[in-house]
Order: sequence, then structure tokens, then C-alpha cells
Amino acid sequence: MERWSKIILNACQQCNRNDLVEITPIQKIETLKDFQNEMNLVAYEKTSTSEHLAKYLHANPKSITVCIGPEGGFEDFEIDHLLDDHFMPCSLGNNILRAETAACYVLSAIEYQHHVKEED
Repeated sequence: MERWSKIILNACQQCNRNDLVEITPIQKIETLKDFQNEMNLVAYEKTSTSEHLAKYLHANPKSITVCIGPEGGFEDFEIDHLLDDHFMPCSLGNNILRAETAACYVLSAIEYQHHVKEED
């Protein structure tokens, strides 16, 4: 948790965020249904049906949960469980990112889309 707290703080500073995102201790996959928001996404690169994160963010959800898997990705049964819990698979692009880099990327994308919508 200490390591991830530092990563999140660093990511928020890089994105010029004044507020911190909520991180929770490592959860069993079965408990993620308790953290659902208006939009629930799981970063999953191994499917051709994944829409890019930017397409989901374009809908400008009021709240979002993004589940980023461990190094090496999710197991198939974990993805099945998340899909059953109304998570939608999303892609973070063509490059496979480390978990820390993926977290920074997701925060940056959310922050960017928020500012784009404010300017419209």
C-alpha cells in the first residue's frame, strides 16, 4: 500500500491534480463489485472487443472505476468474473504497460478528458 500510495501521489502530481484518487488494499476479485461507479472498466489487452479507454471517457462519466491488473495481466477466470460484475474491457493502447505506468496513463487520460469537457 505504501508503494502504491507513492505511485498514485506521483501520478496525481504529474497530472496537476489537486485531489487524490482512492486506492484500496489489494482485493480479491470477488470484492470489486463493491467499488462500482457509473462506469466500470477493466484494462484488458487480450481481446479484440476492447474499446480504447478514450472512447469510454468521451462519454464523460461522473464516476469511474478502472481495474488495472497485476504484472502479466488477468487470468481468464478473473476477466469472466469482472465481466459478470458489469465491468467492461478497455484497451490502453497498443503497448502493454507496466501496472505503475498504466495507472499514470489512466489518470492522465481521465484528467485530460475532464479538461476537454470543461472547455466545450
